[in-house]
Amino acid sequence: MKKYIKGVILTVFSITLLNSCQSELDDFNNNPNNPSVSTPTLLMAAMEVSTFSTHTTGLMRYSGIFTQHLAGTNIGQMGPIASYIITEGDVNNEWNLIYGTTLMNGHILNRDFAKDYPYYNGIGQILTALNLGYATDMWGDVPYDESFLAEQGNKAPKYNTQQEIYVRLQAILDNAIINLAKPIANNEKIPGKDDLIFAGDTKKWIKVAYVLKARFALRLTVVEGNAAAQKALDYITLAGMTENADDANTFFTTETNSLNQWYAFGYNRPNYMKVGKYLVDYLKNTNDPRLSKMIALTVPPKNAPVGFVPDYIGNAPEDQTSIGTSYIGSAFASEASQIGIVTYAEAKFIEAEAKARLGQSGVDTALQEAVTASVRKITSTDPTAPFLAAATADITIAGIIQQKYIALFLTMEPYNDFRRTGFPVLVPNQNSQTRTIPVRLPTPSDERQYNPNATVVSNVTSKIWWDKD
Repeated sequence: MKKYIKGVILTVFSITLLNSCQSELDDFNNNPNNPSVSTPTLLMAAMEVSTFSTHTTGLMRYSGIFTQHLAGTNIGQMGPIASYIITEGDVNNEWNLIYGTTLMNGHILNRDFAKDYPYYNGIGQILTALNLGYATDMWGDVPYDESFLAEQGNKAPKYNTQQEIYVRLQAILDNAIINLAKPIANNEKIPGKDDLIFAGDTKKWIKVAYVLKARFALRLTVVEGNAAAQKALDYITLAGMTENADDANTFFTTETNSLNQWYAFGYNRPNYMKVGKYLVDYLKNTNDPRLSKMIALTVPPKNAPVGFVPDYIGNAPEDQTSIGTSYIGSAFASEASQIGIVTYAEAKFIEAEAKARLGQSGVDTALQEAVTASVRKITSTDPTAPFLAAATADITIAGIIQQKYIALFLTMEPYNDFRRTGFPVLVPNQNSQTRTIPVRLPTPSDERQYNPNATVVSNVTSKIWWDKD
C-alpha cells in the first residue's frame, strides 16, 4: 500500500506543481493537464494534495497571524504580515493554487467524468466547496460561474458576489451528497487507496459534506440571524459525526518526502514565524493539557546562560524581533503530522453555538464533547474532569468560541469566527499603521492585471459581505 500511495502522491504532486506555476488568468482557464493523465483517480488525488497544501501554507499563516495563533518576525516575509502590511503580490500563489490547481481539476472531473464516476465526482465536489469557501472567505467576491470557460472564449470571467457564492456552496455540497449516495453499480470505478483521506469511504465523505454545509450556514449568523443557526443545527444532525475517526485530515508522509508544510516551513525558514503570546498565555493560565503538544518549548540559544530553562513563550503582536520564543508543537509540526480539515470537534462546536443561539438545551453537553474530542485528538488522552469542567463552564457564545479558537488551531475557522462574532477579544498590533486586524486579503495582482472583470479591493480593513456590522 505504501508503494501505491507513494506513486499516487508523486504523480499528483507533479500535476499540482505544474498547475500552480500558472500565474495569468488566461493560463489558468486552460486545461493544464496532459489528457493522458486526466483520469478520475489522478484528478481527485491531485485535488486532495493541493488542498493539503492550501490548508497548511499561506492562507493559514495569514489567518493565524491575524488571530494571534501565530506571530511573524522581521527575519522573513511574515514580519510585514504581522504589521498588517499585505500587498496584492503577496497572495498570488495562494489564489493560483486554489483556482489554477484545485478548482480547475474539480471542473475537469465534473465536466468529463460525472456520469460514470459519481463517487469520484462527489469527492471532487466536496473539495471544490471547501476550497471555494477558502477563497470567498478571504477575498469576498470571487469568480465561479464563468470560471474555466476559456475553451468557449471567455478568458475574463465575471465575479460572483459573495452572497451568490454562498448559495453555490450549498448547491455544490447537495450535489456531492446525491452523487455519493448513488449505488455502487452506478460507478465504472470506485475510489479506494487513491483517496488519501478516507480510502473511498463514501459514508464518511457524506458526513463531511453535511458538516461543511453547517459551517457555511453558521457563517451567515450576522446576515440571517437565528435562521442560520437552525440550518446549521439541522445539517449537523444529518451529518451524524460521532468520533474523531470521522475527521477529514491532511495526509503527509515521510515515505515520499511529502512533508507536513508546517514542519517544512519551520525547517527551511527558521525563526520566520513563532506562536502568539495570547494563545500561549491562555493555554498556560488554564493548565490546558494540549499545551505541550500545540506549542514547542524554547530552544537554548548559543552561549545560553547557566540555568537556562526551556519554556513556552509566544510573541506579542508588536514583537517582530524576538526569535528565542516558541514554534508550533509536535502534534501539528512534525514531519508527518496530520492536520484536521473538517472534524468531529468542529461539528460539536457548531452544535453548541447553534443551540446557544436558539436558546435550546444541550449546549453544555455539546461543548463538553467538542473539547473532549479536541484534547483526545491532540494528546491521545481524555481531559481530566476538573479541566473539562473549567473549560466548559462558560456556555455563552463567547465561551464557546474561545474553546473553538483553541481546538481549531492552525485552521481558518478561528479567523472566520473572530470576524463573525468578535471573539476572542484580541488587541491589534499597536505598532501597525492601522491598529486594526485585517478582515480580508487584497485582490491578487494577477487578477487586477489580467482580468478586467475582477472585483478589485486593496483595503484589507474593508469587510466582506457576511461580516456586516
